[in-house]
Amino acid sequence: MEGIFARLKIFKIMDTLPKRIIIADDHAVVRTGLQLILDETHDLSIVDEARNGKELLEKLCINSYDMVILDISMPGRDSLDVLKAIKKDWPSVPIVIFSMNSNEIYEVRMLSNGASAYINKETQPEQIINILRTVINGKKYISSQQAETIAEYISVQKNSIIAAHEVLTDREFQIFCLLAGGVRKTEIVRKLEISINTLSNHRNNIMKKMKMTANSELTRYALQEGIIK
Repeated sequence: MEGIFARLKIFKIMDTLPKRIIIADDHAVVRTGLQLILDETHDLSIVDEARNGKELLEKLCINSYDMVILDISMPGRDSLDVLKAIKKDWPSVPIVIFSMNSNEIYEVRMLSNGASAYINKETQPEQIINILRTVINGKKYISSQQAETIAEYISVQKNSIIAAHEVLTDREFQIFCLLAGGVRKTEIVRKLEISINTLSNHRNNIMKKMKMTANSELTRYALQEGIIK
C-alpha cells in the first residue's frame, strides 16, 4: 500500500509541474518574447530552444517535451518536413505552428499534416497562452476565423476548378514555393537535403502539373494567389 501511495504522490507532483515546451525559431527576439510571456504562467514553461529544424529534431532525440512550438519559416530543413518527422517519431507530442504568414494555404497544409494549432505571431499574449493550454490538454485549436476560412477554402476547391497548385504533393508544393520565391537551386538542395537530380525531377513535375515552363511564371502565379508576398 505504501508503494501505491508513493506512486500517487509522485503522479500528483508531476501533474503540478509546468509543462515542458521547446520552441524552434531562428529569431532570438521571438524566442525571448515567448519566454517572457510564458514566465507569467505557472503551468507552461519553455525549457529549451532550437534555431532550426535539424537542431529541434536532435534535441527531441535526447530530451522529453510536452509540446513543440515550431516557426513555419526557418533556415535549413523545411518546417513541413520537420512537422511530419515529429508526428512520425513522436506522435504524442503536440505541435503548435508559430507564423507571420496567415495564408490559408499554409494553415490547411500544416493542420492537415498533424499540427494542433496555427498561431499568428501578432496574436495577443493572453490568447497565445489560452491556445497553448488548449493544445497541452490534448485538443486541437482552430479559431472561428480559421474554421470559416478553411471551410470556405475547402468549399471553393470542391465546387470550382481546382487551383493549379492544389494538384501538387506536399513536397512539390514546398519546392514550388521556394522556386517562386527566387531561392537558388543549390540552396533548395541544401535546405531540403535532396540531390540536384531529385530537385530537377520535382521541378519538371511541378511545371507539367501547373502547365508552366519557367520559374518566372511560378513567381507570377504565387504572387497572384497570395502564396508569396
